[in-house]
Amino acid sequence: MRIYAVADIHGKTEKIDIIKSIISHEKPDLLVIAGDITNYVCGVKTVAQLKELPVPVFCVRGNSDFKYIEKILQGQKNITLLNHKPLVFKAAGFLGLNGTIPLPLLSKISFWERRTLAHLKNGVTPETILVAHPPPRGVCDKVGNKLSAGSFVLKRFIENHSPLMVLCGHIHEQAGYQFLNKTLVVNCAMNKKINGAIIDYDNHMTLKVKMIGNDNYINKGR
Repeated sequence: MRIYAVADIHGKTEKIDIIKSIISHEKPDLLVIAGDITNYVCGVKTVAQLKELPVPVFCVRGNSDFKYIEKILQGQKNITLLNHKPLVFKAAGFLGLNGTIPLPLLSKISFWERRTLAHLKNGVTPETILVAHPPPRGVCDKVGNKLSAGSFVLKRFIENHSPLMVLCGHIHEQAGYQFLNKTLVVNCAMNKKINGAIIDYDNHMTLKVKMIGNDNYINKGR
């Protein structure tokens, strides 16, 4: 399965045009959006553009997506809002964390992070792909490439439950990938140089990631 992962579209038509072009070129099976689909305004136009894409779209809310966006997303043709209920697509299991509260030098999934993540723990397996907006603390999360601003609680959750992969965004300048123990964390934020990540996934082979905008691959032995 080929996944195209992005985050931080912020309702910009030019970013959706880039996404369309990359889908046409890379031929993914699925588009995953790790939050900040809109930019603090009504997302009807953006959602209308996304639902016309030629691949299924899985997504979560970020800090610039008001909660009412969930109602707009739910029931849309071709779009699935991920949550604590495992969703299987081509033998891969997906879970989603919606929302983010950015604080000075810190990000929280919500004010009730532990409760929110507690709903996920029974659904996590070594093959789970977890989608969240903020990165875990200390992993692809440096604001200004200097100061970490990821989620402590998400970091501990990953360390305790070891999902296969976490797709995130939020810290635009830190688009890239890094391991947290056995879990591959991919910050797929769109910025001036990077337009998300292509991930080739097969549970019988290696997992490969290519950041769009460079030719670097990372291979994970399975």
